[in-house]
Amino acid sequence: MSKKLQQNGLFESSRMMLPEHREAYILHQEQLAPRTRPSLDAQAAEEMSRLLSNSMVLGDQITISLFHEHDDICYTGRVLKLDRPARTLRLLTADGTRDLQMNLITGVTPAGEWLDE
Repeated sequence: MSKKLQQNGLFESSRMMLPEHREAYILHQEQLAPRTRPSLDAQAAEEMSRLLSNSMVLGDQITISLFHEHDDICYTGRVLKLDRPARTLRLLTADGTRDLQMNLITGVTPAGEWLDE
């Protein structure tokens, strides 16, 4: 009997990998690795603060992008309450209200605009 057919020899002797399998493997490895939260510069933080305040005072619709290890989560709505000491905000969305942590916010845009990434 050939050595290739014994134990795990068949797999080990096969070194060829299809391009689509290689791409899928690379994508899978990227999804397994957790991302790090981006740091915001002062100008971006000030712009986000202005948009959050306008949403609360004027009732403007905004889209908030929250950091997550694998992919950002976006919510669209208007701010009902800002609690600066607790660093949270309450967002009224189409599905109801959501309490969000302000330290997880990576981007705020007026509703209907796309994020620059």
